[in-house]
Amino acid sequence: MKKLADDLKTVTKEINALSKKLDRLSKKADKLMKAAADKKAKTKATPKKAVGKKAKSTPAKKVPRKKAAKENKTAPAKKTVKKKPPPKKAAAKPAAKKAVKKVTQKSVKEPAVASTPTNKVLTLMKRFNKGITISQLKETSGLNDKQISNILHRASKEGKIQRIARGVYQLA
Repeated sequence: MKKLADDLKTVTKEINALSKKLDRLSKKADKLMKAAADKKAKTKATPKKAVGKKAKSTPAKKVPRKKAAKENKTAPAKKTVKKKPPPKKAAAKPAAKKAVKKVTQKSVKEPAVASTPTNKVLTLMKRFNKGITISQLKETSGLNDKQISNILHRASKEGKIQRIARGVYQLA
């Protein structure tokens, strides 16, 4: 209980310190806003002087905005923004030359099949002519459910396999 009371005291001290900082910052912001407004007012009120001649200040005609727009009848010129050209991509590095395999009798007789999970599932399905269930695929391939479902979905889209019954698939 005492620790909680100490924590509350420190939190209140921090909140008070933050509120004081906030007050100081808001006062500074007010001063800056006021200074900016005064500066704007001074630049608008002072007329531009011509070289060698004294400029007389004449009161400006007050024209409502709508009428002024109708009298001018010209739309203000639009500012064009130049787009930066996209950064240049680094020149592509030349691909490393691959070592050429020598063709042997074994490689000609047995076509090389990549040992991807998809090929693993498809070769398992070749053994089962009447179809194979997902649980059998899981046990024999060693893949998890998500991998098997993704492989089956992709292969069925490509037309490599077909669904016989719920959870039972065979090669197309």
